[in-house]
Amino acid sequence: MDPRIAPLSDDEASGTQRLLIETAEANGAPDPLCARIYVRSEAGRNWLRHWNELLNGGVLPVPLKEMCRVLISMKHFCGYCSTVRSRIAREAGLTEEKLMATTDFEASPLFDEREKAALRFATAFKDGDDGIDDDAVYDDLKRHFSEEEIVELGLVCAETDGVGKFARSLRMRTWEEACELQPMLRAKSPSAAA
Repeated sequence: MDPRIAPLSDDEASGTQRLLIETAEANGAPDPLCARIYVRSEAGRNWLRHWNELLNGGVLPVPLKEMCRVLISMKHFCGYCSTVRSRIAREAGLTEEKLMATTDFEASPLFDEREKAALRFATAFKDGDDGIDDDAVYDDLKRHFSEEEIVELGLVCAETDGVGKFARSLRMRTWEEACELQPMLRAKSPSAAA
């Protein structure tokens, strides 16, 4: 299935567009397909710059942010975002096994308490509009993160949820295609959850 907005070809890409596509190729998240669509717009180019800094910069470890990104993506069954992987997080030691274990992180020995707190926050963020509007959520976070880190984590979750919904609507990759690429996602499918 073709995306609803055509990706920009190499021949169509200007210098800035080409640089953002190459950055996506190097970093892995977002991947070049997403970048080739978003660079069609000045707002999309600005967002790609912002996302690269948010995901790959800041004070939080990239693997921690990547775990939250993938968990939220799987929760809204975005085939594209659920299968895109950050090369930077992988090079820092994040494994596919650990990413897939995020859906049952509380019971998994793969996560430390700080990671579990971040994943609880990402889960609450995704589960509903009022999920994080709770003193207990912030008390939990403050045991493991500075205020600077909490702001960064919140923005990663917000960007992942909002832009992920847009990415899903573009049909860059269906959930079925994602399950073919990553068979472990089948257990997370809406039909398996029912």
